[in-house]
Amino acid sequence: MAIKKNSGRQELIVAHLTIGFADIAAYGTAEPAIDLPGNAVLVGGDVTVTTAWNSATTATLKLGDATDDDRYTAVAIDLKTAGRTALTITGFKHPVAEALKALVAQSGAAATAGSARITIQYFVEGRSAFSQG
Repeated sequence: MAIKKNSGRQELIVAHLTIGFADIAAYGTAEPAIDLPGNAVLVGGDVTVTTAWNSATTATLKLGDATDDDRYTAVAIDLKTAGRTALTITGFKHPVAEALKALVAQSGAAATAGSARITIQYFVEGRSAFSQG
C-alpha cells in the first residue's frame, strides 16, 4: 500500500475586518465578524490594534466561534495597547459554514477612540483551484 497523493491545490484565502470602538452593538456579547465556508481550516492570522482603546479600565477582544468563544485567542487581546498579536492556530476544521465571532469587552468609562483589524488566513479542505502532478 502506498500513500495516495492529492494533486489538488489552492491558494490561501485571506479575510479581514476592521472594528472601531463605536462598531460594537453590545460590549460583552460575541458578535458575528467573519463568515467562513464549511471545511475551512485557519492556518494563520492576527489582530492588530491600530488605535488603542481609551476606555478607563480595560478593553479586550476574544475571537472564536459559536462553540468556543476564544478558540483563536488563548488569552484575551488587550485593546488598550497598540500592536500586533498572532492568533492561536488550533488546526480545527469548521465542519459547517459559520461566522467567527468577536467578543469585545470593556470596563470603566466607555471608550471614545479605538480601532483594531482582524486578519485570518485559511484553506477549504476538499476544494481545488488547480492541480499539481
